[in-house]
Amino acid sequence: MGKDLKGRELGQYLSQRKDGRYQARFTDRFGERPEKKSKSLKEVKEWLKEEKAKDALALNQKRTTDTVDIWYHRWKNRAFVDLAVGTQKIYEWAYNYCIYPHYGNVKVMDINEYDLEGFFQKLKASYDDGSISSVKSVFSQIMQCCKQAKYIPYNPVKEVKLKKRKKPKIDSKALTIREQNLLFEYLKGHLYYNFFVFCLNTGLRYGEAAALTKKDIDLDRKVVHITKSLKYRRDKDLEAKYDFNFGTTKNESSVRIVPLNETAYETIKRQMIIKERIEKSKFADTNVPHELKQLLFVTAKNLPISGPSLDSVLRNARFQINYQLEEEDYMIQLSVHRLRHTFATRCYENGIPMKIISKYLGHSSVLITEKIYIHLLKEHMDLQAEKLETIQTMEHIRSIEDFDIDMDDLLIEAV
Repeated sequence: MGKDLKGRELGQYLSQRKDGRYQARFTDRFGERPEKKSKSLKEVKEWLKEEKAKDALALNQKRTTDTVDIWYHRWKNRAFVDLAVGTQKIYEWAYNYCIYPHYGNVKVMDINEYDLEGFFQKLKASYDDGSISSVKSVFSQIMQCCKQAKYIPYNPVKEVKLKKRKKPKIDSKALTIREQNLLFEYLKGHLYYNFFVFCLNTGLRYGEAAALTKKDIDLDRKVVHITKSLKYRRDKDLEAKYDFNFGTTKNESSVRIVPLNETAYETIKRQMIIKERIEKSKFADTNVPHELKQLLFVTAKNLPISGPSLDSVLRNARFQINYQLEEEDYMIQLSVHRLRHTFATRCYENGIPMKIISKYLGHSSVLITEKIYIHLLKEHMDLQAEKLETIQTMEHIRSIEDFDIDMDDLLIEAV
């Protein structure tokens, strides 16, 4: 409720300015804020009454003609102001490619849950659950604006319940030998091939491997010194995708020396040769900061490798591998961290003690390693239990009948 300069109530949407003039202002059905200023309170009140009547009349007229497309642009003009560029692109895709072709020219008052359920069901044939969820979010926000403006009594999109499809089982532990072979067969010839091979054979985290320089590699002793981690974040000015810098390792125990097996040793030597070629290439970026120029694993432009770029490569590999595995109810998950899991598993399978594996991985405690790889300990115990069976085989145990006969003989002898 507005007040005059003496503190007296003037009524809703009314107030008195410091210069003595009265002011009327309200938000109409379309989000606009018309206003009137005058020294006459009566004049301002009459204007407000007329404008509110016009607004109500416009509402009744618009209710029967306004389409989804009209309301999308009203919603967009207000909602996109505070949204990140990436989110804006997702919302625009959802509307332009999914909502508009079906509902763009449909009147908002004609939309109902029954039709919407059929609409979302059709989307399942072309899009995953995450994309469909984005479409529903955008559509719901548009219709919610209509509801708030009293164009419709309720939001029909909110009433639709999306049924999520049964997700295939995703294995996040170690790769099997076959999966491992399929992965590196797919990656062969890729610029990042050496990076993935090195991670599999050392168990390094993404940031640890991406931060390696020639100074960290001791080829004579066949070891790698882990002393730092490469960090990245999106560059706010959007001139570059990522802003890279060196940071500390995950914990103090992560500062360590990791031995290089023959594969890791040969891989790092190959990468040193590739690095020299990239530096001499005409595609090499000349504006890379000096400390980042020393990195061993880089892009074709001699830039640091970002986590998302690696994920993209592995995502493409995943579809190819799943196709070759031909298992409908199973979907392989690939990441640099899963290569780390695979390294630890292969170490354990080859008899390396959990305490040593913990040192290789840079865990702060062997308890952490055991907790992560408890399934390996259980499998190992089951295997050892099977070996116990071989201490005395069933061949050395006579039948129950023989045992009964022996008991009879013993009883006779006892008498």
